[in-house]
Amino acid sequence: MITSPDIVVWITSIFLFFASYFDLKTGEIPEKITRGLIVAVIVLAAISSFNTLGYYFMFWSLAVGTGFFVVGYVMFYLGEWGGGDVKLLAGIGCSLGLLNALGYFTPQGAFSYPVDYFINFATAAPPYAILYSLFLGLMKPAVFEEFIKSLTNRAYLALVLFSFLLSFIVSNLGTQRLTFIYVLIPLLVLVSLYLKAVERIALQKSIPLSELREADILAYDLVIDDRKIASRRDIEGITKEQLGEIRSLAAEGNIPEKISIRWGIRFAPVFFIAFLMTFFYGNVLELIVLSLML
Repeated sequence: MITSPDIVVWITSIFLFFASYFDLKTGEIPEKITRGLIVAVIVLAAISSFNTLGYYFMFWSLAVGTGFFVVGYVMFYLGEWGGGDVKLLAGIGCSLGLLNALGYFTPQGAFSYPVDYFINFATAAPPYAILYSLFLGLMKPAVFEEFIKSLTNRAYLALVLFSFLLSFIVSNLGTQRLTFIYVLIPLLVLVSLYLKAVERIALQKSIPLSELREADILAYDLVIDDRKIASRRDIEGITKEQLGEIRSLAAEGNIPEKISIRWGIRFAPVFFIAFLMTFFYGNVLELIVLSLML
């Protein structure tokens, strides 16, 4: 008996749903969920391999899962993702690999299904980040105040005006499809400025050093006498050793009594959305481009 693709999708979706729930609620994805997803999918692959007396299903599940883990680890190394995101992506890779072995994905578009997943992720991430940030702005009115303040900066204001000018010029060239693309430029510029305001106001705060905890992520590099004590790029946050050194330096009066920490937008729902997009539609961006060309 070979595992049904529907079972794989349902199990993966359940794990991704709870990963999204806990990420939005607490800012962390429990190990039981990320590891549970990987184990559950591999067990399904093992059952199919055992029943067919071969390693085909296990091979594809592990191969794609490993590839996705490598991509996630690169993002982790660059300081963009946390450890939970890496393991969640590995589980999704295992699931997509098994679905491929089950014959669900057939060559249709310009790219293979793993590439389709990352394109879908990149497609879903910006609107999600915008909606998430708008919600944060409603919760913290100071975000909008900071955004309006940024528009008074001459460099930012010149950038916004130039983006509108570019759209106006293209709109008069008679290329309607290009006009649609270039009209988005001013919007993207404004969104970028707004997201910076969100990062400065809603995604970081100043706390007393007594409240600083292991795994907190600093908003700025902590440098004392040209020596970097802790970096804002350490996505896993400050270590126990760094925390001890920071408190020792504070006791000596070398560090102010307050320190700024930050956190990122909680992206687990995007992993879930991209998985559903890949399963039901393939490459969504490709479908959008083709519809615009008709």
